[in-house]
Amino acid sequence: MRIKVGPWAIGLLALLAACGSPERASEAVSAMDVTEAAADASASGGAAEQADAAQGEGAAPVALAVPRIAYIYKLGYRLPGADIPELQQAHVALCDKLGASRCQVAGMQSAGGEADYASGSLKLRVASAIARQFTGQLTAAAQARGGRGVDSAIEAEDVSKQIVDASARIRQRELLVARLTEILRTRQGSVGDLVAAERAVAQAQEELDQAKGWLAELTGRVAFSTVEIGYGAQAADSGSLGAQLSDTFAESGSLFVIGLRTLLTILIVLAPWALVFGPLVWLGLRWRRRRAARAAAVEPS
Repeated sequence: MRIKVGPWAIGLLALLAACGSPERASEAVSAMDVTEAAADASASGGAAEQADAAQGEGAAPVALAVPRIAYIYKLGYRLPGADIPELQQAHVALCDKLGASRCQVAGMQSAGGEADYASGSLKLRVASAIARQFTGQLTAAAQARGGRGVDSAIEAEDVSKQIVDASARIRQRELLVARLTEILRTRQGSVGDLVAAERAVAQAQEELDQAKGWLAELTGRVAFSTVEIGYGAQAADSGSLGAQLSDTFAESGSLFVIGLRTLLTILIVLAPWALVFGPLVWLGLRWRRRRAARAAAVEPS
């Protein structure tokens, strides 16, 4: 007796065998499509040959994709330490003036109680279309407050391949979820088979959500460039030679303070030991001095 097995049953068995991995589940679903498409293979063969002939006669030009670049702008300014908070607020005001849709403050930090040792940082996310022009406005605001640029760099990362891979993964997982859901809706099976299929759907849906989140992050990095700004203190003189000399003196002063702090740390650490062993050493030296004096007194003259 021969039992006739339908193509949907073959596909469902293959799906249940590969339910532990969404990739294998995708292959299992594709196996169902192979059996369903077998009947159309002969009819589609002629159409494929005609398409190849038409392509040979006049092939359309291949469209070139524009690279998707994520930019990071790094800027550094030196200015009088007392003016650093004011310049930070001025840069934040420039960002707020653009609006949240084109500029966002991602972080701000300020340190240093004394003006000569003050420092700070600011991180902005600016629309890529205006990011380079915006950095010019930041520099102009710094120069207006007696500052000067000491650092400037641009980092670029091509994320085109990552975006393409994420988009392809999303399409694959969407197709897989749709096919698995359709199988659950239209096919019958045991409770164990249905639970395994539902587990495969849940795992594929989770991977789909992760791919969408990664694509959104990549798209955001392309749409908004990161601008990292560093602020350092300098003397009020903004001339080129005077600024260099002031920076040198400021650095030497910092080194002196660091050395003095290290020396004080050593003294503080050794002080308890000196209090414990100092009297013993003093008594030992005194005893030796007295012994030497007595020995000198008993020697014949």
